[in-house]
Amino acid sequence: MSDAHTQPTDEPNRDETARDDTAWYDLLGFQRDLLLVAAEVEGEELPKGLTLMDRLEARYADPINHGRLYTNLSGLEDEGLIETEEIDGRTNAYRVTDRARELLAGHRDAIDDALDAGGKDDE
Repeated sequence: MSDAHTQPTDEPNRDETARDDTAWYDLLGFQRDLLLVAAEVEGEELPKGLTLMDRLEARYADPINHGRLYTNLSGLEDEGLIETEEIDGRTNAYRVTDRARELLAGHRDAIDDALDAGGKDDE
């Protein structure tokens, strides 16, 4: 019996293989935070990994490990939520995709609905 389906391939895992059904809660909390900061930095500065890490470290109590950051960026790219653009031989820029913007907007709507529906004081 072959285990070829579990072997890594050299094929890029880009948009043509990305999942179309990723839901907000399918993502890890760290990945959701990473998407938020990636969306925030667009337009302000080049969205490099270190820029994203600095933004996250301002929110987290503990330092962000490079491996954790880049593993999760790769996972978000696999899901079709982040696009990577090579800047030079060592640096990449990370941008949220249209799918990621839709996912973020949908979650914003869910938060708004929850706040509108609950937590009202009866006086």
